[in-house]
Amino acid sequence: MEGKTQSAGEKGAVGGHGRSWPFLVAALGVLCNLALSPATRAAEGMWTYDHPPLPLLQKELGFTPTQAWLDHLRLASVGIGGASASFVSPDGLILTNHHVARIYLQQISTPGHNYVRDGFYAKRRSQELRLPGAVARVLMSIEDVTPLVQAAAKSGVTPALAQKAREAAIAGLERQCREKTGLRGEVVALFGGARYVLYRYKEYTDLRAVMAPEEKAAYFGRDSDNFGYPRYDLDFAFLRAYQNGRPARTPDYLRIAAAGVREGMPVFVSGNPARTHRLATLAQLTYFRDLSYPAAAEDLAGLDQIVTAYSKTGPRQAEEAQSALFYLHNRLKVIRGELQGLEDPELMAEKARAENALREAIAKRPDLTRYEKAWQQVARAVQWQRAHFDQITYEGRVPDAIGLTGTALDILRYAEEVRRPDSDRLPGYHESQIPGLLRNLEAPSSYSRTLDEALLAHALTVLRDRVGAADPYVKALLSGESPKRRARELVRGTRLYDEAFRVSLLRNDGAAVRTCEDPLLAFARLLDPALRNIDAALGDNVEAVVQPALDDIARAQFALGGDALYPDATGTLRLAFGRVEGYSSDTTEVPFQTTFYGLYDRAYSFDDEGDFQLSETEQARRGQLALKTPLDFVCTADITGGNSGSPVVDEEGKLVGLVFDGNAPNIPNSFLHEQGSARCVAVDAPAIFEALTRLYDARRVVQELRQASE
Repeated sequence: MEGKTQSAGEKGAVGGHGRSWPFLVAALGVLCNLALSPATRAAEGMWTYDHPPLPLLQKELGFTPTQAWLDHLRLASVGIGGASASFVSPDGLILTNHHVARIYLQQISTPGHNYVRDGFYAKRRSQELRLPGAVARVLMSIEDVTPLVQAAAKSGVTPALAQKAREAAIAGLERQCREKTGLRGEVVALFGGARYVLYRYKEYTDLRAVMAPEEKAAYFGRDSDNFGYPRYDLDFAFLRAYQNGRPARTPDYLRIAAAGVREGMPVFVSGNPARTHRLATLAQLTYFRDLSYPAAAEDLAGLDQIVTAYSKTGPRQAEEAQSALFYLHNRLKVIRGELQGLEDPELMAEKARAENALREAIAKRPDLTRYEKAWQQVARAVQWQRAHFDQITYEGRVPDAIGLTGTALDILRYAEEVRRPDSDRLPGYHESQIPGLLRNLEAPSSYSRTLDEALLAHALTVLRDRVGAADPYVKALLSGESPKRRARELVRGTRLYDEAFRVSLLRNDGAAVRTCEDPLLAFARLLDPALRNIDAALGDNVEAVVQPALDDIARAQFALGGDALYPDATGTLRLAFGRVEGYSSDTTEVPFQTTFYGLYDRAYSFDDEGDFQLSETEQARRGQLALKTPLDFVCTADITGGNSGSPVVDEEGKLVGLVFDGNAPNIPNSFLHEQGSARCVAVDAPAIFEALTRLYDARRVVQELRQASE
């Protein structure tokens, strides 16, 4: 299951401390967008919409999209909570994955209605349920602002001052975007900072649930089949965007091709891949392999043990833990799969060959030799990270022990940062980012005190054991208590679980925060200075040192090979392409497509038990299904985490599938694209219609889709 949770995605986008434990690598401040990749291979690339690979598309697929085709697909593509989606009707109807929508479905569930487990269907529009905190955004325009950002860093200043100047310029551009256009502006660094691009987004802050199947249907095979293929999942869900209390008018939407895909056909994926590291230096990759990824895997495994134990204490606890376990298991498989790739001698040798070839080419060009020092700069920054690994990893991760700890820190920092000039604020608290931050902080959340207490105790235990009980910071956080007793004191004493209390604190620019003695806010006051020091040290010793090196290496590669290159994924909208193709696994030929026949055959071969249980609806209505209907398929399009919910379209721009996963060989693609057996896994369009019509009687949705597709 590719994708990120809403909390991880939006927290990183609008939260101040910007950390999330599934993404420890990002938390370490590593910038991994160096232009070192070998020549682009067939079906490779997550391309920005302002630099589509038109010659490559013509060469590989025999198809060159027009600007109108690209604009329509861009405007029909939607980002939701760190994942992807698309409009599929002119009335704001959105198609995404069940596993993307599940965090919202869990939030609106009640003791009598578990919408994750049992599914949801609004028979009338008046029954469509609002999803608090859910935001959809559409990329309206793209502008290259490289000269404006780079000019802010005056020559002759220290790297740290240059970095601060660039950050101030970025904050100003984002603020001006909101003031002049009403759109959310986000400046993104590509190729490590060789290019800066201003993305302008239209945001929909009123999303409502329309339809979702049962979890067993959406996630058939569960963890046993996750990152596997063949698959038999109905991993889809429908939401709707509203404006001013009415369905939003969305003239750019994707018509659905009811016939789905055929083998060998060209396809395109439009989505928001979260992060890749294909352009990282060898020094950075060895750091990932030796330190950051093993630490992330160990951390996730520890969290998994705690949440699993909690889920076994009762039915209510099992329901509360279901989404956390879903994402934990998903992230753990990703981290372990990526670590396995880093430990592959062939992958590392290929990266070394590419880096050496680039450096040799630079050495042969007198006009480029000034860029040779860039690798030494990056290596120095990585060496600093190695020397300070425990500090930046274990001290820096405490706010992410539970969502509420990070929330307390965000509330505290909001009250402090809004009093400062916009250019002097921490990232995440600039004027353009405040609306999203407040939505996130004020949204209802399904916290569990008992689970949160166990998770915070675990985080404090790890900190004490790794940094040392005598460390002044550790002693201050524990306040003379054991980790378990300190966590109990904080979690049971805080009022931040109360949504109304959080809202009251945020009024009047957070004036009440400064005098509030809530224990979790007091804990955040202990965290904040240390975290600011860590961030400042990372900025001075890593970001400010690496930034000029990134620019140099990218400029050198542009000079050698032109600008027909794609940057690493940054969580922004990208276009990928490929063909519908099966593959070989060991001695087995894996077909490109599965059917409902295969679903029932696989379920019955396991006696419909464990991860292979059919949903009640699938059991009861088997006789009504056309079992030969295609269910899932694979294609060679280049995807990664964050592409969940991405539409798969054909040459006519019609939706033929819905991305929901990649197979196991796709996981190490974060570092090096491997086309042989790596595949994108998608729900076939006919399966969506078949399920809506014959399994769920969702005829209102079917009628809207068919009318929109005429």
